[in-house]
Amino acid sequence: MWISEIDKDHLTDEIIDRVLFKGIDDTGENADCIIVLGSNKSLLYRVPVAVKAYHDKRAQKILFSGGVVNGGDRGHAEDMRDKAIDLGVKAEDIIIETESQNTVENMLCSLLVLQRTFWLNRVNKVLLVTTTYHMRRSLGIARYLFPDHIDVIPCPADDNNTKRENWKESEEGRKRATSEVTKIINCVNNGLFPDFEI
Repeated sequence: MWISEIDKDHLTDEIIDRVLFKGIDDTGENADCIIVLGSNKSLLYRVPVAVKAYHDKRAQKILFSGGVVNGGDRGHAEDMRDKAIDLGVKAEDIIIETESQNTVENMLCSLLVLQRTFWLNRVNKVLLVTTTYHMRRSLGIARYLFPDHIDVIPCPADDNNTKRENWKESEEGRKRATSEVTKIINCVNNGLFPDFEI
């Protein structure tokens, strides 16, 4: 089944599960950089996963991506940087991107930072860290916007309510999962990234 064929008004649990979770497992590969997408809860879920990958020597640099949203005084990237330093990441191994306001901008702004830090032609592989249920859409956007020579590897971070094994068990998890599948369908229908089969 192709994403464009899914009726977003008739989403079954099986379709939601396949769209969000099938084939997005971490392969354990190393990369040139870890990219972490900001969110209101990124300090709880995403930063620890990125820091573990860093301590496991899967990449020597972490790029935290996220600007000020919802009228806050600091951007997500700055908060994530501080948390990572508290967890033992060297300050000189952290890069921050503080302009982005959404997932598409995370990718576009991160590309500019990667260019300024490494030169894009020297980046072959990145680990992308975001919450597991958000990974499919993030991967679709990244793989569409990043140059073809950069391999984007998923490094998902489970939250409490939207893991593959429990998203159906709470109203919050079900609502979040359903909303995310709808966003993926809209992205495909609006040409934000190519249609794909699940």
